[in-house]
Amino acid sequence: MAGSDVVRRSRYTRRSMNLIGELKRRNVFRVAIAYLVASWLVIQLTDILVPMLTLPEWVNRFIFLLLVVLFVPTLIAAWALELTPDGIRLEKNVDRSASVTPQTGQRLNHVIIGVLALAVTVLLVDKVWLSDGDGDATATDVAVEKSVAVLPFSDLSQNQDQEWFADGLAEEILNALARTPDLLISARTSTFAYKGTDKDIPTIARELGVAHVLEGSVRRAGERIRVTAQLIRASDGFHLWSQNYDRNATDVIEIQEDLAIQIASALETTMDPEALKDMLEVGTSSVEAYRAYLHGAALRTRSLLENNRDMMREGYEYFEEARRVDPEFSYAHGAAAQYWILQMSLTSFQLDTSEVELADMLQEFYERNDRAIEMARNETDALLLRARRADVDLRFREALRLYREYLDLRPNDLVAWEAYLDTANSASDATSITEALDVLREAGLTRPEAASFFMDYAYLHLEPNDSADYGLAAIEQWPLANIMYQTHRTLLFAQRVDEAREVMQGFAQRYGSAHILMRARQACAEDRIDEVREIFDTFYGGETTVNSGNATWLILKMMGEDERALEVLRLFDIPEVPFILANWLSYRQFDPSPFPYLVQILQRENVDRPPPRPLPYACTPG
Repeated sequence: MAGSDVVRRSRYTRRSMNLIGELKRRNVFRVAIAYLVASWLVIQLTDILVPMLTLPEWVNRFIFLLLVVLFVPTLIAAWALELTPDGIRLEKNVDRSASVTPQTGQRLNHVIIGVLALAVTVLLVDKVWLSDGDGDATATDVAVEKSVAVLPFSDLSQNQDQEWFADGLAEEILNALARTPDLLISARTSTFAYKGTDKDIPTIARELGVAHVLEGSVRRAGERIRVTAQLIRASDGFHLWSQNYDRNATDVIEIQEDLAIQIASALETTMDPEALKDMLEVGTSSVEAYRAYLHGAALRTRSLLENNRDMMREGYEYFEEARRVDPEFSYAHGAAAQYWILQMSLTSFQLDTSEVELADMLQEFYERNDRAIEMARNETDALLLRARRADVDLRFREALRLYREYLDLRPNDLVAWEAYLDTANSASDATSITEALDVLREAGLTRPEAASFFMDYAYLHLEPNDSADYGLAAIEQWPLANIMYQTHRTLLFAQRVDEAREVMQGFAQRYGSAHILMRARQACAEDRIDEVREIFDTFYGGETTVNSGNATWLILKMMGEDERALEVLRLFDIPEVPFILANWLSYRQFDPSPFPYLVQILQRENVDRPPPRPLPYACTPG
């Protein structure tokens, strides 16, 4: 028996050796290697081209599966067929003495080497050229893994009367996540622009430059509320986490906090659960106060998107109600204080119709901001609130220090970076300006709000053509109002008048009409001063008001009517509230010298402000 086993093993070994030898002779091994190397190259090219050509994600999976399926048939063909000088024939019909498989094997060796060289070239092109961060790569190419966009929640209630709650809940989840240091969160004005959109998740994620998207819905019936949320990985549509909450409406605080904690945990933040829970708590135990706060937050966001002053005021009233219901609710105090900063920021276009005297606005801000600081739940929140107070008081150096300390702890807060840049600009602090612009420029490759903040100031401090090119690239990806508005102005600073006209026309097509100041600037740049005068007389020819003061001054400066422009500014020279006049420090054509009190503050803060410079697109006198 033993002898028979030896004989059988010997025969098996010989057959195995013969099979391996035959596989080598027929070049099956070489074909397999060449196929695998070529397949790997195809997969690499697909990974590069699919996002570049904005093809659907299933294309990647389809090509991978196709290559897997074709592997075995390819090996069978290599075994059964042979390439001869007369073409491809069945191997069994080829005379062994006339076989050219050795020469075919050498050709396959050359193919393998060539494909490997091509693969290395593709890798170098991808890593060195396509991923060098120069702004040409798509947002998906540079999306950070720990990044998420919180879309507005849908109102599925029978009466469709819970939109405010759905919007407010989504915004507060966003705000809570934004306090987590290692998560990148797309800002509310960016995500809420997708309200009611029919775009799919991969497209939204690509446009916002995030790797994940949170979507959800709210349904309320009486005192019962159902909240559904799904955290989706944009690359393949996989649901990382989903949850349904079927609770009493009084459980809304617990629902919001749990949502934020679960999402942050699913994205694997570096914070331990207890620290995370403490950071993401809403700061009130009063459901009534929290509902009012949510209502105010929803209205504030809509007002920013729609430039609706009345809606901004209504949102403020809800913040005031939240403060009244829970006097220890720091976030409500802080939100109400921000409203008064906006009312004192006369160079913005988000002023409401408040009848409060300018001199009284500062006291309204102090009362709410100081209360927010007193009730702050942690030192990080207090840092930001103290920075705002120093900013409004024009204590530039202290404000910059506090903003910087805050940003060290929450480096992904782009709104704080924008505030830091604004203060640095007023203080003429070149080092801080460069730092903030660098951060916002890089973040603007994937986050539209960062691109918008960058364009607000880039034309003042960087080469105009470079800044204009950045703006045009941002418009291609995110044709948002402020990006288009700022890019138009930057193009005029670069004296690229024709391109500026195209941007203005695109703005008008998208938003119904061109902004008044865009029209005035373009007309000046094209030497149509009569049209500028007509614009001025039609919209700003009457009495100068809080709401029109900045635009009135800008157009007068464009027309070269400096004395009239100076008289406009004197209306806002209120020593008790220097922050109001200091708004104009953001313009290079502003000269503070006629205002002794502001000059005194600039000297106190060691501000070495460069002399005013004329507008490159100013109207030709005539």
